[in-house]
Order: sequence, then C-alpha cells, then structure tokens
Amino acid sequence: MFRRMQIVMIKTTKKVGKVGEVLDVKRGYAINFLIPQGFALPADKGFVKEAKSRARKYEKSSIVEAADMTGFIKELDGLELVIKGKANEKGGLFSSIRAEDIAEELAKKLSRSIDYDYIVLKEPIKKIGEHQVEVVAGEAKGKLMVKVEAGG
Repeated sequence: MFRRMQIVMIKTTKKVGKVGEVLDVKRGYAINFLIPQGFALPADKGFVKEAKSRARKYEKSSIVEAADMTGFIKELDGLELVIKGKANEKGGLFSSIRAEDIAEELAKKLSRSIDYDYIVLKEPIKKIGEHQVEVVAGEAKGKLMVKVEAGG
C-alpha cells in the first residue's frame, strides 16, 4: 500500500544509513524529511555516483578525524561546560539540551568543533543541575560535566 522510493545517502545518520548507501524507504519519508534536510538524494545514476565519491572522501577524512579525536577527547575529559537555559521555578527547562547544543557550546569554549554524534546522551537534558556526559570516538572515551544554569 505504501509507496517506496530509492534514495542515496549524502550524510551519515545513526538511524538511517551511511554516506553512499542506496536505501529503499517510504516515499513520504524521503520527500518530506530526508531530501529537504540534506541527508539524501533520489537514487538516479548521477546522484549515486556523486554519493559514492563523497563516501570515499568521507572515509578518508573520518580516519584522520578519528585519530585526532583521541587526543581531543583526552583534552575534554573532566572539562566543565556551562550552558544557560530558560527554566521554570522547579528547575525544569523549557527547551531541553541536546547533543547538538553541547557540541555548539564546546566549539565556542575550545574554538574547535566536534561532531555531535560523538556526544552520548541517553536522553536530552531537561533539568537544571550538573550532568555527566560521555564523549566517545572509537576506542577513546571521555567524560565532561555539563552544568545547566537558569538564564539565557
């Protein structure tokens, strides 16, 4: 009953696939989300060729990045990061803090950006206080303290 569509991934996402993969997904999902968000393109010959080329470049850069990440994670281990958010009087945040927000704050503090996929959150942070967050890249693991304060 549901119409399906073949797409080729141009960005890696945890839940869908890796760069260069050709996938069969629901048409609505492809047209309404994956393609407009820049994660995928329709799987025609030109786009598949382009995605395979991107995949090769991505693999080369991610190897260097993973090696660099080991040292970067050692720098992060034990670091304290302060994020301000609007909260109610009980300490609940109006807008939860996600891995993307933590990556953005790290970039501001350290002048180096990190892909938010390396930041491991079981669920978004929804309360004021101190939260321990794990950063993982391959074998390298580190923990940083995210201190959420009212304000912002």
